[in-house]
Amino acid sequence: MSHHCHDEHTEDGGHHNHDGHDHSDDITPAIQFSLYQHIHFDQITTLNEERYGSGKAVVKKTWAERFDDEPELSSDADEQLLMNVP
Repeated sequence: MSHHCHDEHTEDGGHHNHDGHDHSDDITPAIQFSLYQHIHFDQITTLNEERYGSGKAVVKKTWAERFDDEPELSSDADEQLLMNVP
């Protein structure tokens, strides 16, 4: 049976060290190995987008812009959007 470190985490969500490792810097690998540089932004397609190009614009947002309200992506038909990100 495998042992996962999340089984050892407390419910308070605090950072702690166990078995010689901690998770205080878990975001670093995500930033270092970002797929952002591999996206073909000009080839992104979004179906049902209310405003043409808003799907591309949302994907182009950088990490620093991730909490910005604009650009916004919404559907013109229903609650569903289909996006192809090559």
